Amino acid sequence: MVGLFATCQPKKATTTQRAASVLPPPPLPPSRLLPIPPPVPAPLPDQELTRFLQQYAVAPLLQSVRNTQEVVPYNGFFGSDRHRIEVVLLRVRPDATQPRRLLVTAKSRFKGKIQDLQGVIELTALQRQPALNKAEQAYEKQQEAMRMMTVIRLPNAEKAVGYYTLTGNFDWREVAGAGRFAGRAVLDVAVTDQQGLWSASLRKTAGARGADLLFDGQWTSGQMGLVKPFILVENVTGFAEHVLQDFEVGERDIVINPKYARLGWDSYWENEEWWAEPTKAAAHATAIQ
Repeated sequence: MVGLFATCQPKKATTTQRAASVLPPPPLPPSRLLPIPPPVPAPLPDQELTRFLQQYAVAPLLQSVRNTQEVVPYNGFFGSDRHRIEVVLLRVRPDATQPRRLLVTAKSRFKGKIQDLQGVIELTALQRQPALNKAEQAYEKQQEAMRMMTVIRLPNAEKAVGYYTLTGNFDWREVAGAGRFAGRAVLDVAVTDQQGLWSASLRKTAGARGADLLFDGQWTSGQMGLVKPFILVENVTGFAEHVLQDFEVGERDIVINPKYARLGWDSYWENEEWWAEPTKAAAHATAIQ
């Protein structure tokens, strides 16, 4: 899958307002040009979204706490300098009266400051991710060969049988601060032959653009009137080149470019469980500046 195998992983909560993306995807560097994808299909009929949410559990997929022993934080890019920000979605559950609305309890960390967040994700549309065309398939084989990667499928293991993109809006507010994260949610997923659901971007040129799960919008401060761009992703190494050029360096032994250490990326591989610590109340004005 384009960009998938070549990556590594280590308010009031009642209304949602859609914020246009403030960081449109720049052209990829010439050395990383990707194959032209097939046309993006139109959204499926509205009843298909209803049926999908009845059949598949989306909320657990978005939750950072996947089981009792594994937590997968989201990483992102904040402000005009694209400084690293982290968010852990501690709990995501469907609204009992509105199945398309997911209630979110989370924590964010930015420059060492931790904030509790509460809010919603509202899903509004469903469309298919088209299958890889011949050029994209050839690109994937080239990437696997270059990085000496081999995909091994175990007997009786789940396999993807369909790829989709869920879109909607998110709105999360700082519990102790005046900040608000809001924008567009783009969730690339795969359904399996065992009724499972995975996060999976087939390509970097459409949908979540290699992020698997993407939240793209802005942070605003109601108290100070600040507005800053905000992008949060599950698969940061699959998406980062849209934001920071040469984010990864090397060919087989891939590392994050040291020049981005000043933006907080030098600690990406550290396994610090900061979300498990009690949140300390921070002054509104200094919480996320």
